[in-house]
Amino acid sequence: MQLNPYLIFNGECEQALKFYEQTLGGKIESLMKFAGSPAAEHAPPDWGDKVLHATLKIEGNLLMASDAPPGH
Repeated sequence: MQLNPYLIFNGECEQALKFYEQTLGGKIESLMKFAGSPAAEHAPPDWGDKVLHATLKIEGNLLMASDAPPGH
């Protein structure tokens, strides 16, 4: 069985994944932001550049992550 951890951040998801990518030798495979997504209407107006969902592949393992809007 393989587990895929999902990390939740308070607005620093993209920076964290870039750090993990560089430090752990992974590759960001996808990174979708709130802006332009159906979830945008449920997030604060200044939250458009935050990460709605992202995946980082490290040595065949998948790490998923996102930013959670305030109060979630």
